[in-house]
Amino acid sequence: MQIDFINITLIVTTFLWLFSLGYLCFAFIALELFKYRKNKKVFSSNFCPPITILKPIYGLDPDMLDCLRSFCQQDYPRYQVIFGLQDKNDPAIPLVKQVIKEFSDNDTSFIINTELHGTNHKVSNLINMSPNIKYEYILIADSDMRVSKKYLSQVVEPFSNEKVGVITCLYNGKPKGKITSRLNAMFINTWFLPSVLISHMLQPMRYCLGATMIVKRSILNRIGGFESLSNHLADDYILGKLISSLGYKIHLSNYIVENIVEETSFKNLTLHELRWARTLRRVEPIGYALTFLTDSLVLGIILGVTLYVITGGLILLLVPAFLTLVLRIILHNSSNEITKSGNITEILLIPLRDILSFFIRVISYTGNSVKWRDNMFSVDHLGLMHEKQVINSHNINETEKISESLT
Repeated sequence: MQIDFINITLIVTTFLWLFSLGYLCFAFIALELFKYRKNKKVFSSNFCPPITILKPIYGLDPDMLDCLRSFCQQDYPRYQVIFGLQDKNDPAIPLVKQVIKEFSDNDTSFIINTELHGTNHKVSNLINMSPNIKYEYILIADSDMRVSKKYLSQVVEPFSNEKVGVITCLYNGKPKGKITSRLNAMFINTWFLPSVLISHMLQPMRYCLGATMIVKRSILNRIGGFESLSNHLADDYILGKLISSLGYKIHLSNYIVENIVEETSFKNLTLHELRWARTLRRVEPIGYALTFLTDSLVLGIILGVTLYVITGGLILLLVPAFLTLVLRIILHNSSNEITKSGNITEILLIPLRDILSFFIRVISYTGNSVKWRDNMFSVDHLGLMHEKQVINSHNINETEKISESLT
């Protein structure tokens, strides 16, 4: 019986490992094709509609001042920037005021509105900013994203095609601080980014990447406005799903936004990635289950141990993991050529990064609770959020509205 179990483990693990190696090869091809398209693309400045930029803000983010400035110094004819906050004591307010003062000649403003419209506080923030929107094209960008001065002019062009309903961008992780920040950046750059590109190769985009999205106001109104997203944790996923259901295309831009990453501890890193993992598991259960095939190094280790138990050969113990590690290093270097975010020392962190990803994937099946900002939620099979506990001291029942605009 024990021999049968070991043999079955060997067959299954070998099969899964070979598939995982196929994933690594496919990911490398996807990165190289994206690199080719990105280098070949010539941007046109003929299509430059006015754009409203919405920046929902909650607390302080790393390099926040620089990130906020980057959206206010666009080399673009006409755009509006609205910063939205939900707490009059938010520590980010002085930074927002400083940015607005620095760019006083621009159309910039901020509002503070404590009203909530559902369990997703970010979407509530967007709803509160909506009355101030001036233009048809709306850009939503997180506060920890940084862009170049040519960002708007380079990403908006696909809207010249009326079939395009949303433009979304990949992002790369720029680590700041501890080793945990670098591990999180490696997850973004060498797993998330190539996985999105593979998905895009296999089928049309049906979802958005929430870091930066541009949508037409008229199309947003057709799906019920931001209100239709107010109780979804994966609001970007649902936005893309609703708009694509109307027959519009989700366009993945060649532009890559910088995401400033700062994780202060392994606990925070794990909670952050666990939130993402459990959300994806709930909204895409089959697709998420298949992500275990991306755990190639762990599968290589399991296969090596199984071969060692059967044969006693030390070489067979090491060969699968070694071959996998070589392919992982090649993939890592290919990703770094695009993101410009990594360094040679990250190669030493690949085993830790892959084992951590496998661990998070396993524990994602042990519950449906996630921590987002200072609140605990449960996520149901539709991706809807149900608030379980308010950890912070914000008075979320407060209905006072404070609006302030500096121009």
